[in-house]
Amino acid sequence: MKKTAIISLFIVLVFSQFLFAAEFKPYPGAKLDEKATKEANEAAAAAKMSGTKATIYTTTDSFQKVASFYKGIAKEYAMPRASGTSGKPKKYESYDLYEAFFIFDGAKDLASSKLWIKVQRPYIGDDIRDVTAIVVSEKK
Repeated sequence: MKKTAIISLFIVLVFSQFLFAAEFKPYPGAKLDEKATKEANEAAAAAKMSGTKATIYTTTDSFQKVASFYKGIAKEYAMPRASGTSGKPKKYESYDLYEAFFIFDGAKDLASSKLWIKVQRPYIGDDIRDVTAIVVSEKK
């Protein structure tokens, strides 16, 4: 009986990361980009994406460092043609564009997720900035 209970407990512990949703945590030292956040939410409203809220943080830390932080607390989602945490960047104009996506709520993909992020370097908005951006997408 004890052996069965120990095995059951082990299985629960191993798979518990998939059973419970993780909570988004801002990357240590990242700063909220209020202007980019406002622009992203205005664009979502114009595209009639009601119920979706974006929040954008930036940091000067490397893409790899930021992506590794989130890989430790969320499930990486393999987006076609994105570099992910271990792939090669794609070209955007003269820049190497790194992108990785992470799901926090255990959903199978971004479309069904209520909480996911994109980590990207460089940040591409109204301008191109040599920072790592953390774009948080939340659905109500």
